[in-house]
Amino acid sequence: MEWIGVIGIIAGLVFFVIAAMKGWNVLITSLITAVIIAATNGMDIMNAMVGSEKSYVTGLAGFVQKNLLIFMGGAIMGEFMDKSGAAKSIAKAIMGKVGTKSPYFVLLGIAAIGAILTYSGISMFVAMFALIPLARPMFKECNIPWHLFCAAWTLGACSFTMAMIPGVPAVAWINAANGCGVSLTAAPIMGIVGSIIAIIVSCLYIKFALKRAQAKGETYVETADEAAAEAADEKKIPNLGISLLPLVTLIAIIIIGSQFGVANVVYIAMVVAIIVSVVVFYKYIDSARDVLGNGAKAALGPAVFTSAAVGVGTVAAAAVGFQIIQGAIFNMPGGTYVSAATLAAALGGIMGSGSGAVGIIATNFLDPYLATGVDPAALAKIIATSATIGGALPNSGAMFGMLAAMGLNHANSYKHIAAISIGAGMCSLIVMILMATVGIV
Repeated sequence: MEWIGVIGIIAGLVFFVIAAMKGWNVLITSLITAVIIAATNGMDIMNAMVGSEKSYVTGLAGFVQKNLLIFMGGAIMGEFMDKSGAAKSIAKAIMGKVGTKSPYFVLLGIAAIGAILTYSGISMFVAMFALIPLARPMFKECNIPWHLFCAAWTLGACSFTMAMIPGVPAVAWINAANGCGVSLTAAPIMGIVGSIIAIIVSCLYIKFALKRAQAKGETYVETADEAAAEAADEKKIPNLGISLLPLVTLIAIIIIGSQFGVANVVYIAMVVAIIVSVVVFYKYIDSARDVLGNGAKAALGPAVFTSAAVGVGTVAAAAVGFQIIQGAIFNMPGGTYVSAATLAAALGGIMGSGSGAVGIIATNFLDPYLATGVDPAALAKIIATSATIGGALPNSGAMFGMLAAMGLNHANSYKHIAAISIGAGMCSLIVMILMATVGIV
């Protein structure tokens, strides 16, 4: 029965991945996957789906309970940044310094804007929608193939700001840090070194990709909707100082609060930053009430879809077949950090969600790793980083939405995501594991 259970888990998750690749609704496919796993592992299906312990529903609900306010805070912040024009103000300031003479520096400027916005906890989707209309004219002026926007954006929003850099209020890192009982600024040396490596490798790749595209004669191709986008109204937007104030407030409170051991500092930081946003952006928006409401609504979809993946993982984690899989990974050569990284990457890839994978690990699998005596801060950083690398595989639900919003697809752009999120991320992860092994945290 145990090996049938292993086969059932693999079959269920293969279905989950294929269904995600074909664009099926995550809630529906997660339910079907959970039933397949429960049935092949001899579990009571109703108890596995709606039971009071370790069921699909408790896994989903538990993740929502722990993370809904984080999703909401980031979405509301992003809505204020978008509707006030603050994101556009920051983008214009950076691109004004970078200029449009060098295509390479335009790409790095785009990456810098994405990093600033996502480091502040703003959803990559919200930040991306604010940036695309500004980026298109620059790409047109420099004749940069549009698919390279994906490379620049991946460096800024889907790389080191997802888990590596200290203090980032990203869901994966928050869950890993809380699960291991450490602050959001834990493992700062590992995080900084990992971030630097990821940035350097990614910048080298972007330069290579740009030269290759130019050598092929690729150019910017104007879209049918571009004229309408260029004719968008140019309403008054806040200056750079005002635009940055809520973001600086958020990051400063997280860093300072973490140093003093303030409990739930990320929630405090988000509430204060939202209040600051209401005050400083009030005259740049039509209705603070509408912005707050729309931001809260925008958080529900990502929160529920990620939680559905956690529900699947909760059922899988309770299955007898998974005990064999977990045992094989836990006892693999390389030590605790390598084992934890492998488990996190595997779950991230299987579920198509790094934050969902960390949620499962934090709930079900941390105790055996912590019992080995490893540094909790290093373990948290490695798990969060590895899970987000695994979550960048092509079945990621977020990736489909991101590419669709850009007007791109897997065929012409996934190579950039793979090179930066996975390739550069793996370079950082290997160095971080070596640092943790020798005690440099």
